[in-house]
Amino acid sequence: MSITPYEYRKIPLELVEVPKRRIRGERPERVETLAKDIAANGQLQPIIVVELEDGRFALDDGALRVLAMRATKADDIDARVTPVSWLKPEERTLRGLMANLDRDDFTALERCEALTELKRVYEVLYPETKKGGDKGNQHTGGKKRQNEIFSFSQTAAEATGLGRRSIEIAVAIFERLALSTKIRLRGTWIEKKQSDLKALSEEDGAIQSAALDLLLADPPEAMSVAEAISMAKGEKPDDPTEKVFASFSERWSRFQIREKRNFVRAYAADLVTLLKELDAI
Repeated sequence: MSITPYEYRKIPLELVEVPKRRIRGERPERVETLAKDIAANGQLQPIIVVELEDGRFALDDGALRVLAMRATKADDIDARVTPVSWLKPEERTLRGLMANLDRDDFTALERCEALTELKRVYEVLYPETKKGGDKGNQHTGGKKRQNEIFSFSQTAAEATGLGRRSIEIAVAIFERLALSTKIRLRGTWIEKKQSDLKALSEEDGAIQSAALDLLLADPPEAMSVAEAISMAKGEKPDDPTEKVFASFSERWSRFQIREKRNFVRAYAADLVTLLKELDAI
């Protein structure tokens, strides 16, 4: 993948355009914290922008830094600048996504969304990756071209440190969640845990909606995603006590007689007390 030319310079903060819809929404408390740090130590990392034909700058990465600098009433901001004429629209999207994927403050939903968008952009820029590459004769350039193409999973894995299978699961989760579900999940505790998102994504849109009704009610009518899904399906929620009993019973049935004797010796006093309460002895 070629490296896009750029230059570092200080640009007017008022000319930086922060996209209305960013994959990562910047939280007010994070803006305030960074603003205080910048006021004390200065801006340590430049933002990444594309210089537009009208002289304004479209932000690829650094929304939090822009908002924090605005909070400090700064006039200029340090930036890494690339002219728009050098980029395809998909390349701009790709640069912004790749710059953000290694952040540790994504929620699970945000990471799933970023990986899904990365997959879409990669398949536009490199359609061969969608087909598995051009496996032509190495003497006619097919093999060379195939080596030049970065597969989506490989590139995303290198950027995030995630395994390829984990990336595939994250994309599948986001693609299976209903649009209305994604909207309702924003800003809730549910969007932070991928296993909860996966459980929701495995249900149809109606069950997803009903489960969220239970979870987001005031007060909540279900205490976990698994419980909400069961209730949405009209099933009886699992009783924790029953689950423990079932697990113990299953293990007891697999004990050898020696292990059962050891257990009885260890808990003899408790067992005798309980048996007396039941008039069993």
